[in-house]
Amino acid sequence: MSTYAPIGLTGGIASGKSTVAGLFRAWGAFVADADDISRHALDPGTACYDRTVTAFGRDILRQDGTVDRKRVASIVFSDPQALAILNGIIHPYVHEVIRDESEKVFWQSPRRLIVWDVPLLFEAGYEAEVAGVVVVTARQSLRIQRIVERDGSTKAAALRRIRSQMPDREKVRRADIVIRNNGSREELEQRTREVFDELMETMDRRS
Repeated sequence: MSTYAPIGLTGGIASGKSTVAGLFRAWGAFVADADDISRHALDPGTACYDRTVTAFGRDILRQDGTVDRKRVASIVFSDPQALAILNGIIHPYVHEVIRDESEKVFWQSPRRLIVWDVPLLFEAGYEAEVAGVVVVTARQSLRIQRIVERDGSTKAAALRRIRSQMPDREKVRRADIVIRNNGSREELEQRTREVFDELMETMDRRS
């Protein structure tokens, strides 16, 4: 029987990590998406919602009572202490959901690749719970360009968001596999396929 051995996937903002995660999913992997889980963690009525409103005030709410995530992001990306507070609220909940969902998938399909898509994988301590870490990286100039085009932000704002995260060089140093996304979509897909096949072969050897 296969061994429960999830793979960690991480990368800085606008690195292309979400594209890689989507390809893994399309090829049959179960991808636990920390960002998606964290979005639901802030739904009205949840403990995370209540604690976040208490920490940051009702100015972060839209008229319908839902959390304005862009407003929260504008606060935490320019204030390390605020970011630490938010992470302390969200991360434990996300961690629990990822583990529970992944274990259910494993028992249902023990030969299915399980991927933990976590932007703050190293910072939040997931590294100790995965069998290996895949890091997606890209040149800073490309990441800035992607953020500006995607979000309509200024270059200065994009750079602040990048600098609020762990430097790419540190992620790469701690990675088991690196996917460099400095070229075309086709090049990224080809490299991602190579990594996917390598991960599947490694999993088969553990069986």
